[in-house]
Amino acid sequence: MKMLVPTAGPKPAKENAAYILDMANKLGAEVAVLHILDVGEFDEGRTALDIFEESSKDYAVKVETYLKEGKIVPTICEFAKDINADLVVMGASKGQIVADWIVTGVLRDTQKPVVIIPWAYV
Repeated sequence: MKMLVPTAGPKPAKENAAYILDMANKLGAEVAVLHILDVGEFDEGRTALDIFEESSKDYAVKVETYLKEGKIVPTICEFAKDINADLVVMGASKGQIVADWIVTGVLRDTQKPVVIIPWAYV
């Protein structure tokens, strides 16, 4: 099983990595972590991916990381298809309209099952 985990940066990665990697471990899944770059954002994106790579050691989960440029929702959906992901796992953020728009867009546009981690549980 392969899980695609789009990340929005270091803060959400810190909040969600342990929960997601524990889930992957229990499912016997590999994890592909994707960060989509904004202009001038390379360092933050790389930091978010590094958090998952470092945390994966505690969970015995294979993690691959990817930096991509593009529009957020179409890039997530296309990448899920390209890597043949079985599941997309995303965190929800309380009161963040942009995050809600992204989650809603992915739910609408992907052909893959999507799991949303409620903000209250991370």
